[in-house]
Amino acid sequence: MRAIELHLDAGAYALGVLGAADTCRFEDHLAGCSACAVQVREFDVVVAHLAAYARRLPPGGAPRRARWR
Repeated sequence: MRAIELHLDAGAYALGVLGAADTCRFEDHLAGCSACAVQVREFDVVVAHLAAYARRLPPGGAPRRARWR
């Protein structure tokens, strides 16, 4: 992973969708990058909303597809 990609991975890291190797690399980067630390904290709201939505789904239920007008 290149350094520029590390700055783009804050959302994926916050959502827990990075692979093990990329998670380790990002955490090493995160230790010294205050900008990425702020981004990860800002994603806490998104993660909380997604978790609340997932809890409201019936077991085995799929999310409803948004209807755009």
